[in-house]
Amino acid sequence: MKADLVIKNARVVRHDGEYFGGVAVKDGKIVLTGADEVLPDATRTIDAGGRVLMPGLIDPHCHLGVKFPFPEDMRTETAAAASGGVTTALLYIRNLKESYLPFYEERKALGEENAVIDFGFHFGIQREEHIAEIPEIIAKTGVKSFKCYFGYEPDNPIGIVPATDGWVYAAMRILSKIPGAVINVHCENTQIASWIKKEIAATGRQDLGAYTESRPAFCEVETIRRMIFLAEKTGCSLHLVHTSVGMGPVLAAEAQARGIHVTVETCPHYLTRTCYDDDLDMRAKISPPLRDRNELEGLWAGMLNGSVYSLGTDHVPFLPKKLEDLWTEFPGVVSFPWELSLMLHFGVHQRGLPLSRLVELNSFNPARRFGLWPRKGHIDVGFDADLVLVDLDEERTVEHTGKGTCIYEGWTLKGWPVMTVARGEVVYENGAVDERHYGRGRCVTVPAA
Repeated sequence: MKADLVIKNARVVRHDGEYFGGVAVKDGKIVLTGADEVLPDATRTIDAGGRVLMPGLIDPHCHLGVKFPFPEDMRTETAAAASGGVTTALLYIRNLKESYLPFYEERKALGEENAVIDFGFHFGIQREEHIAEIPEIIAKTGVKSFKCYFGYEPDNPIGIVPATDGWVYAAMRILSKIPGAVINVHCENTQIASWIKKEIAATGRQDLGAYTESRPAFCEVETIRRMIFLAEKTGCSLHLVHTSVGMGPVLAAEAQARGIHVTVETCPHYLTRTCYDDDLDMRAKISPPLRDRNELEGLWAGMLNGSVYSLGTDHVPFLPKKLEDLWTEFPGVVSFPWELSLMLHFGVHQRGLPLSRLVELNSFNPARRFGLWPRKGHIDVGFDADLVLVDLDEERTVEHTGKGTCIYEGWTLKGWPVMTVARGEVVYENGAVDERHYGRGRCVTVPAA
């Protein structure tokens, strides 16, 4: 057998351990793994030079097509993702119309015309009709993951329709009966936050800390507790997105011990930034907000002890922020190109986070959680050849030239992705994504065959 691609002389790291050698790829799939001497001849052979080869990242949390045209975002942002070692991106996407079915077909087609990497969808529940439509959506699109948003007041600047407990409960009752279905919740107590916000905004404060103090950590903790309670009552599988509080992983671990299926995602910004960092202003407004050092350390405890389940960037390329008023500023930052480097620098190098644990957080767990297993998230025979080659020792300074707001610019990080392979094709190398790769990505949330 002659392979299409062989990568050899690599430290191959999986969620369950590592070995020295490489992989062989044919027709987009991994066909052999093992020591260098067992790998076949190939059309292209890459010598990894002893660097780390990991499964490509599955970023289960991004928002594209919010403020820029969707096709444009699918080009620019999936290329940015590929540069960061991401080989599959799952979009949290909202539709205000009655049905998601025409919306899905349109977004799937536009995505496949433009994306560099594979992509899929989670759907936001934005009106009552969406709840009744869940069984049909799952049957006709393959999307089994739905999101409810708390923490947004009705007049929020990005047009999100906030959920009610009734919506969550109704959706949970339906999803609990469908294998593999999951509800994702943005946890913040909207009413308490809006009350405190009025008090703090009246003082005239415009610093980033004021935004955080207007929606304190206990607002998130309270809603996490409430959602776990409803998940227990209904038997529904619950995923806590972009968790910013240290109590999140603790509460989830307690619930898991009682047999409740609940998992916690956090994001690179909550692990690397605080709302009181001297160099940050309203540009770093994110929803939920950056927290203080105590919450950051609590999340790292969960990263290291296994109670944080997965990582997502919550990448959202907004228009340039206006920097006029903290309270009406759009929330959101971009992180696709740097998430892996941030975790290598602050996690692996500084805190001793095992590389196998990072693979679990970035690839293995998201694949299992969102129905991509056993196709993605692992380096083994039969899996898609989604791979990232990492230089653990390379030091590079973050430079942001794309859309959206970057809160890491000028940081020098140790550990960078140097090559990304998506379904067997090298899509990122020598610091660039080749033009010919636009439109090669495929939608991974499709109806069951």
